[in-house]
Amino acid sequence: MKALIVDEGGRVAERLHPALEQEGYVVESAQARGEALWLAGESDVDVVVVCSSRPGVHDVPTIAALREEGESAPILVMARRGSSNETVAALDSGADDVVVSPVPFAEVAARLRALTRRPPTLLPDDLTLGDLRLDRAARCAVREGEGEPVTIALSAREFALLELLMRHPGQVVSRARIADHVWGAGHEAGSNVVDQVVSHLRAKLDRPFGRRDIVTVRGAGYRMTNGAHPASGMSAAS
Repeated sequence: MKALIVDEGGRVAERLHPALEQEGYVVESAQARGEALWLAGESDVDVVVVCSSRPGVHDVPTIAALREEGESAPILVMARRGSSNETVAALDSGADDVVVSPVPFAEVAARLRALTRRPPTLLPDDLTLGDLRLDRAARCAVREGEGEPVTIALSAREFALLELLMRHPGQVVSRARIADHVWGAGHEAGSNVVDQVVSHLRAKLDRPFGRRDIVTVRGAGYRMTNGAHPASGMSAAS
């Protein structure tokens, strides 16, 4: 799961960023509205946290701009103080939830889990290609061929990579885009690190089932097939 924190002051993000990483999120932080819009447009964001001194005041232009740019991820506003009317203004501008300090991080994390359990407008809760299903709520993969379905445990990075590939079936996804999505924009994740995560995914998803659904496109990146062909029929993959 990828979280985007928008905090013009930066002080809340300093504490929230590592706490969310401990919860398993890949976290991006922005201190300006333009930077937030760029990060949201460059990567697939699962949830946005907008930090504000008062809800419905400084956060409204940022929330409105994100929605106008087509961002469909849930938005949680974290405010230091605020009235009921200000909370209403934030919700009416496009926020999905508002919390006013002081609030324990455990509650913030629970609210984020609740928001991300709701299927986004343009994305189903489960993603399916052939006999492979990605359960976004349980954060695991399932092979649903003949016989009993097989549940496959995934690490946070394996899950993020598989989700990205399954969101774009048949499309070549570059190593740079994978690195941004899995490790965060600007992270120096070398291509061999990306290749290692792909190798781990193949060991779990493909080889035990005689498949080769994750295809290497040499010099370009990777793409996810529709799961229609066994490994023996995929001569272009490695």
